[in-house]
Amino acid sequence: MPAAAPSGTTASHYRCKANLPALGMHPDMDKAGSPNALSAYAARWARWVDAHRRAILIGALFASIASVVLASQLPVQGDFSYLLPPSELSVQHLHALEKRTRALSTFMIGVESDDPALREQAAKALDQRIEQLDKTLVANVSYDDRVAHQYAWDNRFLFAPLPDLETARAVLEKKRAEANPLYAPLDEDPGASTGDEKRLADLREKLAKLKKEAESPSIHVSGDGRLQMILVRSAFSSDDIGRGRQLLHALEQANDAVRSRFRTVTVGMTGDVITTQAEQGALLNGMLISTLITVGLVLFALLAFYRSGASVLALLGSLGVGVLVTFGYTKLTVGHLNLASAFLSSIVIGNGINFGIILLARYLEERRAGRQGTDAIAVAMAGTGHGTLAAALTAAVAYGSLAVTDFRGFRDFGIIGGVGMVLCWISAYTVFPALLASLDRRGLIRVKPELPVGKVIGKLPNRPRVIAGLAMVLLVVLALATLRFLTSDPFEHNLDNLRSHNSEIAASSKWMSKFDKAFGSGISGGFAIAVSRVEDAKAVAEKLRKLDEGKPERERLLSHIATLDDLLPEGQPQKLKVLADIRALIDKLPEGERKKLQDLRPPESLRALGYDDIPEELAWPFTERDGTRGRLILANTGLGTNLWDTRDLERFASKVRSLGLGPDVLVGGSAFVFTDMLRAMERDGPRATLAAVLGSALAVLLLVGRKRYAAVTLICGALGTLAMLACGWLVGLKVNFLDFVALPITIGIGIDYAVNIVARARQMEGPGMGRRSVTATGGAVLLCSYTTIVGYASLLFSQNRGIHTFGLSAMLGELTCISAALVVAPALLDVGSPHSSELPVQPVTEE
Repeated sequence: MPAAAPSGTTASHYRCKANLPALGMHPDMDKAGSPNALSAYAARWARWVDAHRRAILIGALFASIASVVLASQLPVQGDFSYLLPPSELSVQHLHALEKRTRALSTFMIGVESDDPALREQAAKALDQRIEQLDKTLVANVSYDDRVAHQYAWDNRFLFAPLPDLETARAVLEKKRAEANPLYAPLDEDPGASTGDEKRLADLREKLAKLKKEAESPSIHVSGDGRLQMILVRSAFSSDDIGRGRQLLHALEQANDAVRSRFRTVTVGMTGDVITTQAEQGALLNGMLISTLITVGLVLFALLAFYRSGASVLALLGSLGVGVLVTFGYTKLTVGHLNLASAFLSSIVIGNGINFGIILLARYLEERRAGRQGTDAIAVAMAGTGHGTLAAALTAAVAYGSLAVTDFRGFRDFGIIGGVGMVLCWISAYTVFPALLASLDRRGLIRVKPELPVGKVIGKLPNRPRVIAGLAMVLLVVLALATLRFLTSDPFEHNLDNLRSHNSEIAASSKWMSKFDKAFGSGISGGFAIAVSRVEDAKAVAEKLRKLDEGKPERERLLSHIATLDDLLPEGQPQKLKVLADIRALIDKLPEGERKKLQDLRPPESLRALGYDDIPEELAWPFTERDGTRGRLILANTGLGTNLWDTRDLERFASKVRSLGLGPDVLVGGSAFVFTDMLRAMERDGPRATLAAVLGSALAVLLLVGRKRYAAVTLICGALGTLAMLACGWLVGLKVNFLDFVALPITIGIGIDYAVNIVARARQMEGPGMGRRSVTATGGAVLLCSYTTIVGYASLLFSQNRGIHTFGLSAMLGELTCISAALVVAPALLDVGSPHSSELPVQPVTEE
């Protein structure tokens, strides 16, 4: 055996070895002494990389810088609509509605106190501060019912009930008749005159009430007097994240000022911008935390395992290039990250580093064996290229299987993950060797004795036949358990388990619950409907109202349905005729009587009101971007619909859609988006899984062969995947659109680890090749699993519960797959050692 390698390699030694037969003694050589095709290609590639190392590294540097610039512009879209394909009906309607509606943001601010007077003082102070905010941010502040009451008073005669007006007309007709000297009532009730006066008094009382409300508008206060609400409407669209953040900050400052002045008063707020900002912040913070944790723990493990800072630096450098280019590519193609793909940075790091880990382990192994320079790099690439390429392609296929679906939550994740695996492998076999060559020439790579991790693994109980038999039995048991899991409603129905949870979101939800309880459930859970013609709005609204006819409030699907017509008086033509009669009758009364009834006399200018007569403060929800009014319908889900239960949402969406509102009617809202999202996941999930299984199996058969090596790899992959599903069932995990992606990834990982054990076994000869292969490369494979587990474990720090369960599911898959690779794969390989003719490369004993 050759002597131990020196700790460093000089540049002169590097150069003098470059022209020698680089693979003259490595075990991938046949007995005649000539390199096989893979070894010869690896030698040429190693020499080419060494000769062009500077160009490769400069190119990698520029590619990384460009990718950083692109990736820094990647927006993270927390909206669930970004998980659906554009072809889905709910997405088409939502986008069409976004083009028509102004979708202005609304903030609901609550002022709460046990002292009503103090509460009102604090609310007035807060209202004054908000009124002073930048008018480019705030369009309207609704502190009380001033505008609505003034509108009602200004048009009091038209809003008066028609029966009251007809009664008043009848009374006035009688008075007019009584004013005639020839009038002689027949059989008149003596109390009729008193009754007539009372009817007019009732009408006067109703009008006086409208006047009082206009002059002293009521504030938005709960029934118990503790909670007062102020509504703030933005001057910009809800999708303007930048100005939304500005307004939120300004309102928070106003709230803080009031809190400091009224210390016993509680002030809080909620609204769509607050929720969106909190969700975005949770995603971004989670991405940062998971990435930092992954990098830190992976770096620690690499330094502890290899004990060579320079080689670890080279490994991380090549990984960084692959990861950065992946997200630069994402910006150019996908264009954004969504809820499912936001945490792919830590996953690509944890999974993409595996190829470099295997290559570095083999390179250091060859260095310990005495090989230097391009010899060591070439042998390492020849010995690991086949297995890591198979692992990379199966992982890419597993990720890519998600890309065959229409569900963007899967597709984007699959595209980014699949491309990331390929790019990380390419970087590992281009940038990494170039870095190793550059550092090695300067004598910076220190080679320490190998940690005995592989030897410890190799000393595990070695009963191939027993382990193989148990594995086959376990395979059947796990298949049955998985079947039970998949047929027992495996899907998550509670949408609250897919939300982010932090202090901001919790506070916002708490205030929304207070407002719902104090002012009714119609504040939240709203959606919009748009028709193509103004006259269709009433008909559509009537269809919606018929859904709940005769139902008690607790069972109603809809709590409130509103059109712009609801802000106009009913029966205006009939009322105008009656009002004209009233005016004429009053004018014909004697002067004294006429003066008494002057407050009941309708003005001559009275006319039918139209949409343009409704104040902007009241009409804005029904006003489109181009100024058109009257074609929008607003509705709110009722108490009979649980917005956080997918089954309720599906029932609700189906009921509304079954009304046949018409092909030109646009319906948009979270209920319809969620429903289509769940249907897309249920439709595309099996398709993606089948693609992952078939694609991974095909990659194994093409790269590993069709004999025992492929069979061992596929059996271990199946064991790992089925065990993950069975364990998920046992611990009560539910399938959702985020954690489902753990399944195809686990299919790829189950093959990834096993194929590296199998690939090393192919290079060995004789009995016990499985045990010897796991002894030689088991430590590196275990390190690969560790880095990937770290990537998934970092997701447990996410504030989003859906991502949290995805991390847990993927970790289960990691543990089951690495167990199958380290325990079952060697046993299956050693049950019956293959004849030498079955080996693709004929190994020889080193001299």
